[in-house]
Amino acid sequence: MISPTKPGQHAEESGWYVVYTRPRQEARALENLRNQGFVCFLPTLSAERLRGGRQVEIAEALFPRYLFVYLEVGRSNWSTIRSTRGVVRLVEFGGVTTRIPSSLIEALAEQPVQQKKLFEVGERLRVIDGPFVGIETVLQRLYKTPDGEARVIVLMDILARPQQISLPVCVVRKAA
Repeated sequence: MISPTKPGQHAEESGWYVVYTRPRQEARALENLRNQGFVCFLPTLSAERLRGGRQVEIAEALFPRYLFVYLEVGRSNWSTIRSTRGVVRLVEFGGVTTRIPSSLIEALAEQPVQQKKLFEVGERLRVIDGPFVGIETVLQRLYKTPDGEARVIVLMDILARPQQISLPVCVVRKAA
């Protein structure tokens, strides 16, 4: 149980705490906290994204703007966390920094890296460029050409017949 503290003070227990970071600076905050000797954990997932018309796989934070830090009472200098680049503050509830159960951190650490696909087979897509602009389609397959270009095969009704059409990934988006 967390010891009672005055508003704005820290709990008096060693354990895992949540750090709130600046937008898209979780990795920066993680690196800077580790450089100061803190033990940190940033759960990530593998996500497919479009960059410059190409499909790339990136690591992205499972909880955007949050990471976990292990703090020891009497050993960790909690005040340096606020001034760490990428960090906004420690998360508080009722003016008290709240400790996260170690079992939660262990469970997150044991999970395999999740994958977030750009598109899923069977998903409805809308063509946003080219001769088929504005047409809604259904994704059949996602693949890469030998030169590395990401393409999709979509099912489209043309002349009252379903046709499989190959398009670059950059000309389709998820249908609303």
